[in-house]
Amino acid sequence: MHEGYCVKCKAKKPIAEAVEEVMKNGRKAVKGKCPTCGAVMFKILGGKADVPASAPTDPPSTPAG
Repeated sequence: MHEGYCVKCKAKKPIAEAVEEVMKNGRKAVKGKCPTCGAVMFKILGGKADVPASAPTDPPSTPAG
């Protein structure tokens, strides 16, 4: 259960109907509603969203000489 701040109620409350999303910049966030007044609540979570791991890429080697 995620907790966020409702700007309408001016209090910290659990986010009802919480849905985890990924924003355009790759960060994770939770969006839902205030259980008391029904206002939209949005909380940005720490860190980047998990990106599927791909094969590590080595920098191209430069010829000596």
